[in-house]
Amino acid sequence: MTPRALLAAPLLALLTACMTPPPAPPKPPAAVPAAWRSPLPHDGSSTALQAWWQAFDDPQLARLIARAEAASPTLAQAAARRRQAEASAAQARAGLLPQGGIGAQVQRGRALNGVAGDSTQASVQFSASWEIDLFGGQRAAAEAAAAQATAASADWHAARVSLAADVAQAYVQLRLAQAREESAELDLRFAEQIAQWGRQQREAGLISSSDAALLNTDRAAASAARSQWRAEAQIALHSLAQLCAERADALAAELAPPPVVAEGFELRRTQPHAPGFDVTALPAHLLAQRPDLAAAHQRWLAAVQQIRSVDAQRYPQLSLAAMAGDTRLRVGGKTTQGSTWSFGPSLTLPIFDGGALVAAGDSARAAADEAAAALQAQWLLAVTEVEDALQRLAASAERAREIEAVRREWEGIARRSFAQAQAGLQSGVQRNTTFRNALAANDAVLSVRAEQAQAWIRLYRSLGGGWNADTLTNPAPNPPAAR
Repeated sequence: MTPRALLAAPLLALLTACMTPPPAPPKPPAAVPAAWRSPLPHDGSSTALQAWWQAFDDPQLARLIARAEAASPTLAQAAARRRQAEASAAQARAGLLPQGGIGAQVQRGRALNGVAGDSTQASVQFSASWEIDLFGGQRAAAEAAAAQATAASADWHAARVSLAADVAQAYVQLRLAQAREESAELDLRFAEQIAQWGRQQREAGLISSSDAALLNTDRAAASAARSQWRAEAQIALHSLAQLCAERADALAAELAPPPVVAEGFELRRTQPHAPGFDVTALPAHLLAQRPDLAAAHQRWLAAVQQIRSVDAQRYPQLSLAAMAGDTRLRVGGKTTQGSTWSFGPSLTLPIFDGGALVAAGDSARAAADEAAAALQAQWLLAVTEVEDALQRLAASAERAREIEAVRREWEGIARRSFAQAQAGLQSGVQRNTTFRNALAANDAVLSVRAEQAQAWIRLYRSLGGGWNADTLTNPAPNPPAAR
C-alpha cells in the first residue's frame, strides 16, 4: 500500500464516521382519544383563560392570586430552577465556541532557570483552544440542555397554574364555610326558640319529656353544625394565608364576612361564581397547552439528544490549540527576551475503556425510554383529569338546576309563613320550623354552587390554565407509544 493510501485510509474512516446518522427517536406516538367522552359545557363564555380570574364576579380572588404569585416560596423555587436550567443551557452553548485566556507571571529569586545570581523573570502567555464538534456530540449536549431549560420554564408555568387553582379552591371553600356558618347561626337561633317552646310545653304538661328532649337534641345538633363550619372557615383561612405567605390574622380582617342579622330571616353572605369558558377543541389540540405535558415532552427530547451526545464520544475527537507568549529575564542589569508560540491540531480516538462508553450509551437509551414512558403517562393523566372535570361540571350543573328550584320554593314558603305568623294565623313554632327547612334547602344550594365553582377550577387546572404553549420552540406532540 502506498504512503498516500495509508494517509487516505484514516481520513476516509473519519469522513464515514461523520456521516453516521444520529440515533432514531422513540417510536411514533400513540393516538389520544379523538373526542371527549364527557359532555362539554354549553353555557360557557368565550373568556380567555389568561383573563379568567379577572372575569370572576369576586375581584378579591384575582387580588389574592396576584399576591400569592408575588410571595409564594413554591413559585420562587420553580423560578430559581428555571434560572439554573437557563444558565446550564448557556454554559453548554459556550462549549461550542473557541476558548481563550491570558496568563501573566512574575518571579524573582536566585538561580532562576539555572542562571546564577539574583534575577527577575516575567512572562505573558495567551492560549486558545477549540474542540471541533465533528460528530455533533457537543451540539447535541447543548440542545439537550436547552430542552431542559424549556422544560424548567414550563414547570414554572405549571407551578403558577397550580398555585392559582389552589388559592381559588381555598377561597371558594372559605366563602362556603362562612355562608354555611351564617346559615347555621340562624338555624341555631330558630332551634333554640323551638326548644324553649318545648320546655314550656313540657312544664305545662302539653307534650312529653321525650318530645321536649328531641327538640333540645335538634338544638344541640344545630350548635354542633355552627361550630363545625366556624372551624372549616378557620382551616380555609389558614390555607389561604399559607398560599399567600401572609399572616392569618391580617387576612382574617380583610376577608371578614358580613355579620349575621340580629333578627328575622336574611342571608347576607355570598359565594364567588365562576364565569365559565368554552371547551370546543379536541383532546390532542387542547391538552397541548398544558405546561406539565410540554415539560415532559421537552425532557424526552433532552434524553434523545443525550443519546447522540454520548454516542459521539465513541468517535475521534479533534481539537485545535494555539499558544503565544513572551518571556523576559533580567540579571545583573541585563535583560534578555524570548518568545514562544505553538499551533496544531490534536486527534484522540478511544480504543479501550472497559466498556464505559457502551454502558453510558445503554444508560442514555434507558433514560430516553423512561422519558418516553413518562410522557405517555402524562398524556393519559391529562385526558383523565379533563374528563373527570367535565363530568363533575355537568353533574353539578344538573344538581344546581334542581336544587335551585327547591330553594326558591322554600323561600316562598318562608315568606308566606312569616306573613301568616305576623297576622296571627300561624304559631311561632310553625314559622321557625319553616325557616329551618328553608335554611336546609339553602345549604344544599350553597354546597352545589361551591361544587360547581370547584369543578370549573379543576377544569382550569386540567387544561393548563392561561399558559400559552406557543412560547415553546417545540410544541408537544402526541405521546410516544409504549414499547
